[in-house]
Amino acid sequence: MLQRYSNDGEFTDPIVRCCECSNLITREKIGKFGGCPKCGNKRVRNVLNMTDVEMNDLRQQGIDEEFLALFEGVVDA
Repeated sequence: MLQRYSNDGEFTDPIVRCCECSNLITREKIGKFGGCPKCGNKRVRNVLNMTDVEMNDLRQQGIDEEFLALFEGVVDA
């Protein structure tokens, strides 16, 4: 499981984060708008973390559950 989004393979993450405004952006929107649709910035980075609100929003957009599982929280011991 989770092999699709490994560190060793091609970059296939469906979501990136804007370096300027920190907005989460689908890679499809970058192709359509040429950058961040919120601020216009062209620099993006891979997503390292996300809030529960962002996670729920991405689920509603139909983002791959396998990708979202990478960001699930863990219960403290």
